[in-house]
Amino acid sequence: MTNSYIKRKQVRNLVIGVCLFLSVTLSLGVTAPLSVQATQEGPIKILFVMDQDFGYCYSPIRTVFERFGWEITTTALNESLTSCNYAHNYVLDVDILLTDITDVAEYDIVTIMPGSAHDTLRTNETALNLIRDAVSENLIVTAWCRAVRVLAAADVIDGKNVTGQADYQAEYEAAGATFFELVPPITDGNIITSVRSTFYREETCNAIAAAVGFYEPNVPTITSSSVSPSPSALNIDTILTVNFYDETFVYLASCKIYKLNSTGGRPVAYTLYEGMNSTETVDQFECVMRGLDVGNYTVDLFVWDCFSNYVEYIDATNFMVLEELPPTTTTQEFDPMQWLVPGAIIGTAVVVIGIFIVIVKRR
Repeated sequence: MTNSYIKRKQVRNLVIGVCLFLSVTLSLGVTAPLSVQATQEGPIKILFVMDQDFGYCYSPIRTVFERFGWEITTTALNESLTSCNYAHNYVLDVDILLTDITDVAEYDIVTIMPGSAHDTLRTNETALNLIRDAVSENLIVTAWCRAVRVLAAADVIDGKNVTGQADYQAEYEAAGATFFELVPPITDGNIITSVRSTFYREETCNAIAAAVGFYEPNVPTITSSSVSPSPSALNIDTILTVNFYDETFVYLASCKIYKLNSTGGRPVAYTLYEGMNSTETVDQFECVMRGLDVGNYTVDLFVWDCFSNYVEYIDATNFMVLEELPPTTTTQEFDPMQWLVPGAIIGTAVVVIGIFIVIVKRR
């Protein structure tokens, strides 16, 4: 009798525990498996080493790295710098004095920015020691155009292949480097050199990104596209929403809208050209299309990722504009999927309780 009572009590406690778990699950509204998000690493840190008479390419180069989402710190031997004449002699206040940097390994990349001569940097032992320390710490060290002179002065290019401003070829070769004139950026180990900072700007930035494992050459792809409302109508906003996938992220998207002719053919001229705005959803872009006439339309998409990998998608989506929207019903459509998980949980609970009742009756 006692053993039978204990067994019934154990079964009852088990059933109660299962029911409590199911009740809590229902109250929390769990309808799908939980996913664990991967921990996001911090942004790549790049140190801009600068000198007086810095080049006009400073701003365009900075724009590229900002597009990458990197954390940029400017440094120099002076708190304020004046650009060269080509950059209209504007003044830049650096983020930190070079002499205040105690550990260059806090950065992932050290890049010596373009300028007129780099006379201050290449003759200052503190600046040269910072470059040497960066190389010894296996950081990515880069120099733009005339800035390769600083690498030569720091004696860190012995045995390296380099490019740079050809006027200083003798300095590079005296430092033990092999010089190549007017070529794309050269990566040799952890040192990257470049020339023609305007022409090879994107390639140099991408080479630096590749050196830290950030670059990828693939173009963005479309995962979904939609037009709302569909069909649309005269004098209302028609919203185009497109979701992309890219290994890094989509930087820019635009679209051309063509009104198809009576036979469904595309005209030569587009009806509307719109830039697309990013939304809070990653790699999702949308735009509002206004002023469209009645007819059938097709949409071409033009997409760039942060490395300027570019792709066009022709006839990416189609939609129709009517004179007015068709009448709608206020009755909400039944969606069986929204009841799938709660129904399964309730069904499981009923089965467990039924088993419990059968066990108790048999005892």
